[in-house]
Amino acid sequence: MNDFALGIVIFTIAAVPASLLLLALADVIRLEGEGQRRRWIRNCLWALAVPASVPLAAAVWGWAGAAHLEPLCHAYATPDYRSAQKTDAPLILLDSKDGSPQPWLAALQTRFPDRLITDAANAVAGAATHVLEVRRVTHHRNLWFDVQMERFRVIDRHWGAVVAEADELWVDAGRARYHCGVVSGPAVVPSERSLWPGGDGIARFVARSLAPSPALKP
Repeated sequence: MNDFALGIVIFTIAAVPASLLLLALADVIRLEGEGQRRRWIRNCLWALAVPASVPLAAAVWGWAGAAHLEPLCHAYATPDYRSAQKTDAPLILLDSKDGSPQPWLAALQTRFPDRLITDAANAVAGAATHVLEVRRVTHHRNLWFDVQMERFRVIDRHWGAVVAEADELWVDAGRARYHCGVVSGPAVVPSERSLWPGGDGIARFVARSLAPSPALKP
């Protein structure tokens, strides 16, 4: 159900007690005795509180999800670079279990023109100096929160060593989603403020891992 449909449902539920309350206050609905009038008003107010609590509960759930993600951002959101050796002419093979094109791929191809191999069956794939490994990982899932990670590792094929590692994390909490990581940055941000899955964060990460220069720091 989208936000518009949810709004219509909440409005419909609230309309009946709101109408009764207005009629009672305007004395259109005749109520014998002040005690009965007060009971009607009290019951209508309670009925109005129920639909009003739905968006409030959804907002609180989302805020709790952001607070839940924050310590994970401190642990995972900053890329880890492990090599100080510069690679002048890297040939990078993309190793992703997800075969669909990724929005961040365009920026990566722009940063490394003619140096990125997206098909492992390509004749020149065997000559690749590095592998960009991409994996989707479920960090954890419970009744309230679902925390997912997209993990990126740059691997030196000659040594088989991981030269850099980075993650993009997000939590789904009710109707809200919050991000942090290599694209979204170290702070918790709502989906609307994150460039994920687009942007040039992955391209900058790969460039920084192959050319450890202050000028290329994310």
